[in-house]
Amino acid sequence: SPNKKIKCIDKLTEDLTVELPEHLVEYIISTYLPIQYVLQNRVVSKTFREAAIRSRDLDFGRIYSRRRSTLVGKNIQELTLNFSKSNKVMDLSVDFSAIETLTVLKLRWCKFEIPNNTPKGLRLLRTLALMKSKVTPEMIDAIFSNCIHLETLELTRCITHGVLSINAHNHKKFKELVLYCMPNRLQIILDAPTLECYKYEGFVRILDFSSVDALKEAKLYYIQNYNWRYYDSSNMVLANMVAYTGVHVLSTTNIFLEAFKERYIEGEMRSPIFKFLNLKEFCILFKAPNLCTLYHITEFLKRSPKVEKVLIDIKKFTFEPGMLWIIHQKSYLESSNYEFNSIKEVTIDGYTNHWHELDIVEFFCRHAKSLKKLKLIMPKKVKKRARGLNYARLDYVRSRFPGVKVEV
Repeated sequence: SPNKKIKCIDKLTEDLTVELPEHLVEYIISTYLPIQYVLQNRVVSKTFREAAIRSRDLDFGRIYSRRRSTLVGKNIQELTLNFSKSNKVMDLSVDFSAIETLTVLKLRWCKFEIPNNTPKGLRLLRTLALMKSKVTPEMIDAIFSNCIHLETLELTRCITHGVLSINAHNHKKFKELVLYCMPNRLQIILDAPTLECYKYEGFVRILDFSSVDALKEAKLYYIQNYNWRYYDSSNMVLANMVAYTGVHVLSTTNIFLEAFKERYIEGEMRSPIFKFLNLKEFCILFKAPNLCTLYHITEFLKRSPKVEKVLIDIKKFTFEPGMLWIIHQKSYLESSNYEFNSIKEVTIDGYTNHWHELDIVEFFCRHAKSLKKLKLIMPKKVKKRARGLNYARLDYVRSRFPGVKVEV
C-alpha cells in the first residue's frame, strides 16, 4: 500500500544515512527516488535543501494525495529542469498543475505541454523560460489564457514557424519578452499594452508592435543572415523603428546603426527622420562585417537629445574605416558644429589604441559639453602587448580637455 511504501523509503533513507557517506546519500536520494520523495527530503533536511535534483521520475501528481505532503506543496515556487547536456530534447510527461505555488518555471532541452483546461499550478506563474521546445500558436494562446499573472516569457532556440502572435491585451502584469535564436520565425505580432522590456537576438524580422504602449527598454542583437548575402536589412530595420522611438534604454548592434545611412528617396539623398526623445542609455555592439564608423554613431546620437550614457562595445572587433570615411565622413564631422549637451559618461569596451578609436575619444571630449568621464576598457592580452605603443595622442587629448577624466 502507499503508506507501507513511504515507511519503507523512510527506513531505507535512515539506514543509508547511517551506513554511507553524506555525499553518496545525497546522490542516491536525489537521483533514484521519485520526485515527490526528493522534495520531501529537501523540506525536512537542511543538508539536501541545496542539492541538485537528478530524478527522472517527475510525476508531481501524487505529491498532494496525502496530508503529510501539504508542506511540500506550499514551498515549491521555483523549478528548473536542465537537460542541455543531452544530445536530444527530453520527452517528459510532467503535470505542472500539481504544483499550485509554482511561480518560476525554466525548462531547457525538454518538452513542455500545457493542458487545455485551466491548471491551478500555472495560474500563479510569473516567469516561464523555455529552451529547445516546440512552440505552437495553440501553446502560446494556452499560456496567456492560463498564466494570468505571467510577467516574463523567454523563448530560446525554440522550434516555431511562420508568425509568432502573442495576445496579452488583458494581462496587466506582463512586462518582459525575450526571444533568442529562432530563425524560422518570419513575423512577430505583439498585443501587450504593459510590456516594458523586449530582448531579441537573431535575424531582422518584421514586427507589429502597434499595441505596445509602455516599452522602456529594448535589446536588439541583430545578426547577419549569410544565406541572404546581398540582402540589405536596413529597410526592415527602419520599418520596425517606430516601435523603439520611445525607449529609455537601447542596446543593439551595428546592423541597427547602418540603417541610418543616407539613401536615395524620390530622386534625392535623405536620412531617416526618427527621433529617440526619451533615450537615456545607449549601447552599441560592433560585429564584423561592419560598415559603421564614428559618423554613424554621431548621426544616431543627433536624434537622441537626452542620452546620458554611451557604451561602445568593440571586443573582438577592429575598425577599418574605408575611403568613404577618409574623403567624406571625417571632413563632414570636422566641419559640423556638434553639441551633445546631455552625455555625461562614455565607455569604450575592447579599446586597443586603434587610430579610429582615438578619433572617437577625441570627438566625445570635444563635443560632449557635459562629459565628465570617458572610460577605456582594454583587454588584458592587448594591454600586455600595448606597453610599447605610442600614447602621445591620448596624452594630447587629456591635456586639451582636462575637465574630462579619461581612464584606461
